Amino acid sequence: MIIRCNSCKYSFLILFVILMESMYPLTPLPGGKALAREGSITEQYGQRCQQLFAYADSTNEPNYFVAAAKLSRKTDIATGVRMIEELLSDPTASGRGMFVIYELMAAYLYGFEKIPPELRRKIRESFRTRPLYRGDTENHWVMYYTGLYLAAQTWKGYDGDSWYTGKSSGENFREAEGWLNEWIKITTTIGQGEFDSPTYHMVFLSPMLVLAQFAEDPVMKKRAEMMVHYLLADFAAEHLQGMYCGAHSRDYPYDAIEPGRAPMTGWAWLFFGQTEPVMRTEVFAAALSSYRMPEIIYHVATDRSKPYVHTETKRVRNIIRFNKQRTPPVHKYTYMTKNFCLGSMQGGILQPIQQHAWDITFVSDKPNNSLFTLHPSVSERELGMFFPEEMKFVVDEVARFHTVYGKEDKWASSSPYEQTFQHKNTLIVLYNIEDGAKFEHIDGFFPKALDERVYESFSRNSPLNSRWIFCRAGDTYIAYFPLQPYEWIEEENCWRLRSHFLRNGSIVEVAEATDHNSFKEFQEAIKSNSLDVERFERNLEVGYTNLAGDRMSFTYAGQRLLNGNAIDFKSYKLFNGPFLQAEIGSGTLEMKYEKMNLFLDFNNP
Repeated sequence: MIIRCNSCKYSFLILFVILMESMYPLTPLPGGKALAREGSITEQYGQRCQQLFAYADSTNEPNYFVAAAKLSRKTDIATGVRMIEELLSDPTASGRGMFVIYELMAAYLYGFEKIPPELRRKIRESFRTRPLYRGDTENHWVMYYTGLYLAAQTWKGYDGDSWYTGKSSGENFREAEGWLNEWIKITTTIGQGEFDSPTYHMVFLSPMLVLAQFAEDPVMKKRAEMMVHYLLADFAAEHLQGMYCGAHSRDYPYDAIEPGRAPMTGWAWLFFGQTEPVMRTEVFAAALSSYRMPEIIYHVATDRSKPYVHTETKRVRNIIRFNKQRTPPVHKYTYMTKNFCLGSMQGGILQPIQQHAWDITFVSDKPNNSLFTLHPSVSERELGMFFPEEMKFVVDEVARFHTVYGKEDKWASSSPYEQTFQHKNTLIVLYNIEDGAKFEHIDGFFPKALDERVYESFSRNSPLNSRWIFCRAGDTYIAYFPLQPYEWIEEENCWRLRSHFLRNGSIVEVAEATDHNSFKEFQEAIKSNSLDVERFERNLEVGYTNLAGDRMSFTYAGQRLLNGNAIDFKSYKLFNGPFLQAEIGSGTLEMKYEKMNLFLDFNNP
């Protein structure tokens, strides 16, 4: 494993992928069976924590959180100490500094009483001699400044010569405190930039739990605890039986096609308990802490008795070129039912490299339970928007280290040529790809694990209603209307729908099986819906009336009309749904469930 300092940003991308796989594996717990759901929500949570601790007691694989569990619980002090010593001598630690700094401080503070004095001195000395890479993304800095805050709080009164930063304890503390407070303010007023990620949401939750546990300042301690509430609630509203649904800022291809095995599933199991037991070492930040999730968040995450619409406003990661706005808003729309979730964001480049603009996530006992399309875009302009390096070289550098980026068969991508319009269970996706763009096709992920995939050969001379592709996945029915001819490419886990037309798109409608007498009846009902695609080739305009009788009209780069009324994204709140409410700029979040209510006010923590 090599870290190249002259290109840290891109070297770290592949290093991070390796670390996410090796440091945070999705691992079945000993026994491999879910506990019976008995007792109160708190008691069930405690039982799952005990399953985690059983894993910690059974493994000798070095990990700071596992060491913290062994030391704080006094189950295997010798192994816990050995783990810290081994990790402390890791020659790659500087390059993964944002992980090291907060994880090491968690192990140090949880295990302090059982860490030998000589090892404590070595830990302290490491903060003088070993530079720790701060990283370059939002989640990196949350981890880094959490660790620096706790280190400076722990070792007060040291001058700059005693720190790798060259700054005194007080200066380090104030820098970390200021950054953390500003991040909390930005998140609770205009939204996260790395939002709703099945991979990265955990590395916001984990440091906030450590900070809430050990911050001495009661205001910071309370802010951190409230941020854990906030982040869990954000996840809960788009959670379906262990899966983080809808559109995501950052989604690795293997998580996009297998949402039930993404990193956040480990957190879903611990807090919501609706999946088989899985172990992720960073969840020890919760299990070891005194934090207890408010019951209202559990209900937000698990009550799917009634379908609902949930919208959010997030922000684009900081733009440094090609845009007058530094952090334009991202508008998210999610429709949730007990068996599926259809979610989207408006399209365009909203996050480099790993954007997941829309999908259907459905409940199934089979693998690969998602369906979506994308344009696999590769562009120096896209990367130049967000990365400061010379644009002539940036694509090659990213593709060299983040190997998926340059491939035309990737399953995660932003595209400047993609736009969406969603209303409840219906979605229209349009593409207007430039001639010569890389790449000149769109792809759709149709899992082989679907129970049924029904279609007729696409012919421009055949009736429009014969073009529909119908899919059945458990108790979810999916209707997909391709706007252009396509081919099927058989792959290991899917049938890839590929269409080489530059002006392209699809209409999607999803339904619960219980709303129809049969799958066949659903197909016939969909075929009877009104379709207007006559102006698509000329104006990139389509119209569709769904099963509920709602008329959607959408023109690429034009208006989104619902029953004749224009959709205005400016009306979107920070959160707006039956469970979560927050105005943009407010710094507050209100949660509601039946007679329960929780109000978070970050202006007065």
